[in-house]
Amino acid sequence: MLTLADMPIGGRCMIVKVHGHGGFRHRILELGFVRGEKVTILKQAPLADPIEYEIMGVHVALRKAEAQQIEVVDLAIEAHPDFTTDNDTDNAKLASTIEEHVKAEVEELGKQISVALVGNPNCGKTSFFNYAAGMREKVGNYSGVTVDSKIGTFKHRGYTINLADLPGTYSLTEYSPEEMYVRDYLDNNPIDVVLNIVNAGNLERNLFLTTQLIDRNHPMVMALNMYDELEKSGDKLDHQALAALLGFPIVPVIARTGWGIDDVLEAIVQVYEGKATVSKHIHINYGKDLEQGINDIKTLLSKNNNVSTYHPRYIALKLIENDKTTAEQISSLDNSKQILQTAQEYRRKLETNYDEEISTIISDLKFGFIRGALGETLTPNEKKEKNEIGYALDTILTNKWLGFPILLCFLFIIFELTFFFGGYLQDWIDLGITALGDWCRSIMNEGILTDLLVDGVIAGCGSVLVFMPQILILFFFIALLEDSGYMARAAFIMDKLMHRMGLHGKSFIPYFIGIGCSVP
Repeated sequence: MLTLADMPIGGRCMIVKVHGHGGFRHRILELGFVRGEKVTILKQAPLADPIEYEIMGVHVALRKAEAQQIEVVDLAIEAHPDFTTDNDTDNAKLASTIEEHVKAEVEELGKQISVALVGNPNCGKTSFFNYAAGMREKVGNYSGVTVDSKIGTFKHRGYTINLADLPGTYSLTEYSPEEMYVRDYLDNNPIDVVLNIVNAGNLERNLFLTTQLIDRNHPMVMALNMYDELEKSGDKLDHQALAALLGFPIVPVIARTGWGIDDVLEAIVQVYEGKATVSKHIHINYGKDLEQGINDIKTLLSKNNNVSTYHPRYIALKLIENDKTTAEQISSLDNSKQILQTAQEYRRKLETNYDEEISTIISDLKFGFIRGALGETLTPNEKKEKNEIGYALDTILTNKWLGFPILLCFLFIIFELTFFFGGYLQDWIDLGITALGDWCRSIMNEGILTDLLVDGVIAGCGSVLVFMPQILILFFFIALLEDSGYMARAAFIMDKLMHRMGLHGKSFIPYFIGIGCSVP
């Protein structure tokens, strides 16, 4: 990606899009840095920062950190070798042709929307991704399913949407590789819209991550997944009122069937175009003491030339929270020591006043905001009966003494059925492969070609196909355990045993599959 900061003095370029966030982005757009406008690079300060540009006949000075947020296409002839000739006169004539070519290129690039898919584990994020992008990624309830981002590219209403499915995470802290990966991706990739997938049946827990995204000040859309389960429970949610409170569109979705996904994509386009009826940035009020600390640190951050590369309110909050990664990010700032000292002073003050650790204080304040928002928009069904059968089964399935025997019984039944029924199917496939090989040998002359076909192709493929019945049956039962919820309970049962080997309880699943095959 070429940015305005990469352009040489005297160069000319055309703007593709402006990245960044909040007030910075609005100010840049108001100065005329909009898609399709031509910019001339005039000069730079003696210390190479800031740089002066000409746009719409006006001279504007930007810091390099700000210019790096503006994506451009070079208008120089040398940047377009397909148009270059050896004749300077011809090259001069080609300038207008190149400009028309670049306009078309800018229009095409401007029709690309980069969307980051962010949500808690098991909120239906990958199901949404598969349906929207037409892909078939593995869906599961255990860690390691989404270990990095997957990109799906598809068209919607003339736009090319690049949808990145990020690892499921409960928070944007620094306590797990998934959390750090999502943070790094959001920090270091040009993202036009963040799509927050939320489980409608567990709003209070899911919205904690949403509050952190709000602090980061990304353009956002929320997909309220599993909305049918919310309706079946008898609870009533005024999602439009919740959208007004949070400051971005909220769309009900049932990802597994595809219901509502087109509406989500339409909301993404509306936010990208700046036409969404509900699209404003809100500040979560953290109380007088914490707000004072945030504002003081934001003031200190604003004294640095490269402050626009950060999300000031979010950075200030993370520094007060004593986030080590954030402290490293601002360590290169001229007044970093003063910033860290200020954050430490407010952290001590808050911990003294609340008699709690700072992370607990901030979490409580966030959940207070969430409960307040849901209190205004969610009406629980008071007549809703508790799932007594589910609780009773849970008590038995995870019982201290019965849990392991029941798990072993389930595993025994699964493998017995897998190899019992799979054995019959395996024999039938083996007979079919043998019959096909004998038939081919009977109608062909002896020789290298016959040996290649019968002993190589047919026998080779057959030796793989005979395992298919057992693999399909085994994975059918694994899917059954996942969908019934027992797989999570099995991981709960196995956690202590696996922990002694330095692994999580969920790691028993590849071991479970590995009983039948050594590959996992």
